[in-house]
Amino acid sequence: MDISTLKWPLIGGGLLLGTAAVVALLTVFAPEPETSDPPPQSPLVSTAPVEVRAGSLLVRGTGTVRPVREIELTAEVGGRLVDVSDALVSGGRFNAGTTLARIDPADYQSAVQQAEAQVTQARVQLLQAEEEAGAAREDYERLQGRTGETPAPDSTELGRLVFNEPQVAQAQSALESARAALQNARTNLERTRLQVPFAGMVRQKQADLGAYVAPGTPVATVYGTEEAEIVVSLPSQKAALIDNLWATGGQSRDAGLPATVTSTYGGQRYAWEGRVHRVEGAIDEQTRTVDVVVRVPDPYAQAPTVQSRRPEEPTEPRGRTRPPLAIGTYTTVNIEGRQNGTYHVVPRRAVHTREADQPPVVWTAVGDSMLAERTVEPIQTVEEKTYLAPTLDPDTRVITTDLRVQTDSMTVRLAQ
Repeated sequence: MDISTLKWPLIGGGLLLGTAAVVALLTVFAPEPETSDPPPQSPLVSTAPVEVRAGSLLVRGTGTVRPVREIELTAEVGGRLVDVSDALVSGGRFNAGTTLARIDPADYQSAVQQAEAQVTQARVQLLQAEEEAGAAREDYERLQGRTGETPAPDSTELGRLVFNEPQVAQAQSALESARAALQNARTNLERTRLQVPFAGMVRQKQADLGAYVAPGTPVATVYGTEEAEIVVSLPSQKAALIDNLWATGGQSRDAGLPATVTSTYGGQRYAWEGRVHRVEGAIDEQTRTVDVVVRVPDPYAQAPTVQSRRPEEPTEPRGRTRPPLAIGTYTTVNIEGRQNGTYHVVPRRAVHTREADQPPVVWTAVGDSMLAERTVEPIQTVEEKTYLAPTLDPDTRVITTDLRVQTDSMTVRLAQ
C-alpha cells in the first residue's frame, strides 16, 4: 500500500481535533456579555377605607372575676364536729343563714342550764335581801311610833346598814352577773352552729366530720354569690374617655355607669350586664393605670342571655343556657364611654408607631400611585380595629400592607 494514501486521512483528523480544541478554549475564556438590571417596580399595596362612626364610644378593658365578699369560716368555740352539711364541699352552694357545720353542743347546753340555775338562785337571794330590807324598815317605823323620839337614820354608811341597802345592792349585782353569764352561755351554744350571713359557695373545705376544732380553727373558705366584681386596669388615656368616672364611689346596683362583661365558654361568647361601682383611689405604681371596679349582680343565676346592643359587642347564641360568671373567669369589659362623639375606625395594622416622642402615623393612598404619611391620634385598639380621633378625610384610604422601606410621597401600586 502506498504510504502517501494513508498520510492524508491522518492529517485531516488532526486538523479537526485542533479546530475543536480551539473552539472549546474560545468558549471557556470568552468574556461574558454585559447585563443590566430590570427597572425597579413600585411596591404593590392593599388599602382599606376609613370607617366613620358617631355616638357613644365603648371603652374596652379586661379583668378577672373575683368575689365581692370572701371570708374564712372559723370556729368561735372549741369542740368536735358532729354534723357537716352536704353543702360543705368545694363548689357547694348555700343560702344565707344555712348551718354548714355543728360543733358538739353537749357541754354548752350544760353551761346554759347551770347559768339558768344561777340566775334563779340570784333572783331568790335578791328577794330575800329585799324582804329583809323591808322588815328592817318596818321595825324602825314601829320603834319610832312607840317612843316618838328616835332620830331618822342619816345618809352615812351606818344609816344605810340599818335598812340593809348594801345587801340589796349586792343581791342585785349578783343577779345581773348571773344573767350576763346566762347570755354568754347561750351565745356560746349558738356559736356551735357555723353559719354565714350571706348566700355563697365554698371555695375550700378545711375540716370535716369528727375533727376537733379549737377557737380560731378554719373550717372552710367561702365567698358570696350575690355579686361579683372585675377590676379593669385602664391607661389614663382610655380612662379619660369615660365621663364622670371619678364621681363613682360605692354605688348601689342601680347606680353607676353601664358596662357589659363578656366571656368565652365552649367556643361561644356570653354577656352579662354590670355597672361601674367605683374607681380605686390610687394609681398603680408599676403600670401607671387606673383600676376601675365593675360589679355584676347574680353572676351564678341562670338568667336569659343578654343580646348585643352594638356592633362591637358579641351576640350570644340562641337556645343555650348561659354558664355562670364563675370566680376566676377572664373577661372583656365594655364601659359606656364618651357620648355623642365622632371617631374614625381603621384596621389595626394600618397604624404605625415611630420614635417614642413622635405620634403614630397611617400611610394613605393619594390617587392611585402615591403614599402619603398622616399623623393620627389613637383612642383605643379593640381586637383588630383601632379607633382614631377624627383627623382624616372621610374618603381617605389607608394602606394596610406592611412595607419594609417607605418614604413620604413614594410611588406605589394599588392592588385591585
